[in-house]
Amino acid sequence: MFFVLANLLIHPPAFAEPHAPHIAIDVRSAKAHAAPSGTATVYRIAGKEEGAKNAFFGVLEIQPGARVPVHRDATEEYLYIVSGAGKITIDGKSTDIKDDFAVFMPAGAEVSFEATGTETVRAVQFFAGQGPEAKYDSWVGTKE
Repeated sequence: MFFVLANLLIHPPAFAEPHAPHIAIDVRSAKAHAAPSGTATVYRIAGKEEGAKNAFFGVLEIQPGARVPVHRDATEEYLYIVSGAGKITIDGKSTDIKDDFAVFMPAGAEVSFEATGTETVRAVQFFAGQGPEAKYDSWVGTKE
């Protein structure tokens, strides 16, 4: 038995594919991109370019009065509102949201958002699959 364990330590078995690195990051040091309007910023935590393979994870900040225009994403999207207030419309149904609200948007849903409060909306964002985060590629990098 000792020989088997020692041999495994010296010659570990090869795995088909290495695991992606685990990331623990202070959001304030994440790669940040600002919308062309300057009214929103996304902090990229994990997506394709960070080594993630199955989803996108970011933090959004949306300034008071800013609007996210009507759009559709190909994957499900999830938000957790950390702070701020707004009105989200999903497939024609509007809901006032604020801190501690969670939002689910089905793939292909028609979505828009308006930050209605006086403080910046800060939300944790997940896309269940990759692709929709490509919209942030045209945003201006504020940190690299």
